[in-house]
Amino acid sequence: MNIKNDLDELFILIQKDYFINAHDKCEDLWREYKNNLKTRDESFILKSFVNGIAFLELMKMQRDEHANKIWQIFKKYEKLIDEINSINKIEYKRLQKLIYEKRDEIKI
Repeated sequence: MNIKNDLDELFILIQKDYFINAHDKCEDLWREYKNNLKTRDESFILKSFVNGIAFLELMKMQRDEHANKIWQIFKKYEKLIDEINSINKIEYKRLQKLIYEKRDEIKI
């Protein structure tokens, strides 16, 4: 499935620090993908983003301990971005990079 438009919207939400809205949108995409046999493997990438975005919101709220636990889940699944053959791979890499940029921005 091509979810380029959804991923572009997700990118904008994260860029604007609308982490809760981005989390909800990503969680909806994840649910749709995990329940489809053709996209189940790819759903784990979306799961990593759900956790990466939750991490950003928790860091913004200065809930570092909980945020660091969530970050480990993001790290566990993000490696799949490099391994999967998907038409969404470019958008996934772009979101991955943005999450790291936002993480560094919040930590400052």
